[in-house]
Amino acid sequence: METRQLDTLKPAEEGVVVRVDAPRDLRHRLVEMGFVPGTTVSVAAVAPLGDPVEVALRGYRLAVRRSEAARVMLTAVGPVRAPEPVVPLRVGGGEGPGADGPRRPRRWFRTRPHRSRRPAVSCHGTHAERPAGPAGITVALAGNPNTGKSSLFNALTGGRQHVGNWPGKTVTRAEGVRRVGEVTIKFVDLPGTYSLRSASPEEEAAEEFLTSGGPDVVVAVVDSTNLERNLFLVLELAELGLPMVVAANMADVAQRRGAPPATAILARDLGMPVVPTVGRTGAGIDDLLAAVLDQAGVTVR
Repeated sequence: METRQLDTLKPAEEGVVVRVDAPRDLRHRLVEMGFVPGTTVSVAAVAPLGDPVEVALRGYRLAVRRSEAARVMLTAVGPVRAPEPVVPLRVGGGEGPGADGPRRPRRWFRTRPHRSRRPAVSCHGTHAERPAGPAGITVALAGNPNTGKSSLFNALTGGRQHVGNWPGKTVTRAEGVRRVGEVTIKFVDLPGTYSLRSASPEEEAAEEFLTSGGPDVVVAVVDSTNLERNLFLVLELAELGLPMVVAANMADVAQRRGAPPATAILARDLGMPVVPTVGRTGAGIDDLLAAVLDQAGVTVR
């Protein structure tokens, strides 16, 4: 995939952000400005002396130094196109991951090849306690503290869990399984963390599991009432290149506050399925399982 730096674009050209190649502090600032992987950025104007560069993204314009623009890597560069229509949102409705966005959205992150296709199964399964041989997959649940991740883990595993410690650490490790058709899904509830930078034993345990080839799919659990705070970890997880699904949890609270999660728009921007869930009641679990199996390379019917 050919990439170009944002500072090389001319006015009326656009591209899609792939990554931000910058030191940590500058990278965080650029991400907070909106340079998120999957976001379309166009150059609106360039100052007479070439610095700064005015860019348009997410419906607004801002000026960035040319040296900063050089840190933003883009793909799919070309002339500015007409805006795409917004997909209507149906919170909690429909069937499967396609209800709130495209079934197989474009992915702008590095991904590892899927395993061979497994037999088709229904997404409406029953709980089980032992793996089903080669049909088993491992799913990691990752998220910030206080996102309802543990409640979602309980809803997914039905209380069939094993709790211990991560090797060499006092950090609690919880695992559980759920049988879906002929496939057994082992869920691993990672410690709540704000980052994968290994600044604490919890973050170190989560990073080691995610980077050691442990999971087949990562479910990033986010708080629907405060998506902005949670997206930094989502972007860090996406950079690992693992198949991902975002669970927009606590969707009922966001709905009551009059701000339901815009899952269709978020799925389009992130390039991965986003499913509204309510871990406390189990709402959205079937859609989440369907999205997980789809990302794992299992055909869902």
